[in-house]
Amino acid sequence: MDIRDLKTFIYVVDHQSITIASKKLGVNQSTVTKRIGHMEGAVKGVLFNRKTRPLQLTSLGKKVYLKSCFILKQLESLTNFHTENGEIVKKNIKVGIAQTFIDDILDYVIHQSKKLNPYYEIDIYSGWGCSLVQQVYEGEIDLAALMIPSNLGLTTNISFFEVGTLPLVIIAKKGDACKYHSLEMCSKRGWVLHPDGCCFREGLAKTLYERKLGFYINKELFGVELQLQSILDGDGLGLYPKSFFDQSTLNKKGLEIVELKDFSLSLQVGIVKAQHVGMDETNAFIEVVKNHYFSH
Repeated sequence: MDIRDLKTFIYVVDHQSITIASKKLGVNQSTVTKRIGHMEGAVKGVLFNRKTRPLQLTSLGKKVYLKSCFILKQLESLTNFHTENGEIVKKNIKVGIAQTFIDDILDYVIHQSKKLNPYYEIDIYSGWGCSLVQQVYEGEIDLAALMIPSNLGLTTNISFFEVGTLPLVIIAKKGDACKYHSLEMCSKRGWVLHPDGCCFREGLAKTLYERKLGFYINKELFGVELQLQSILDGDGLGLYPKSFFDQSTLNKKGLEIVELKDFSLSLQVGIVKAQHVGMDETNAFIEVVKNHYFSH
């Protein structure tokens, strides 16, 4: 498999567009399409649903994307293997951040990690929470930051250090929130959510199923800002940690929280660690996440 094919596939997924990916990579669109074809040939399956706009991954595509991100990061890390005489050898800490909130915390983690220990270098990995937990369990990454809905739990026997909880809120287009007086009314309107694999989506689905309410997905989109824009366009309702919405620039441009008396769901924010990782590194990462979300 050509590394260029792998990188091109990741760019197309991240930008949900062959056109944008071709501009970012500096190649024409036919080259991007050809590389995606090479990837599909290698995995013997279709990676994108060509009928949707923006492009959406198939179930196989979602699995290949998460693994591709990990593989690309590993290949890039090979460049760090060379050392010169007298050079300080730094310890690499592989940190996973759930896809759902990587845009919110990534810059802060990178900035703060430089203060933790001059002998550490942080490699960042992203993916759905369940995938990151599995990678920690198998020792592929060292630590991972997760947000787990209060009605879900970890399926693997792994150490989870809770940092705090954040309330989840339902978001609507401004002026529409007053139309919804119950979770049932919201469920009938339909949702704008991340694709399958997102824990927010799983927590909401579990709540709706337990109450025998329908779970209608109007649109699946990667990325918080894209989803909020879609809600602003009237495509449906969203579900977010309140702090995400408070910090978004779009909340001042026509979005608002739906206040419900029959809906209460929160997120357990915490860290999972691999068995080989010491508590010094774990506690340092816990402090970073804690300071970002709970120091105000």
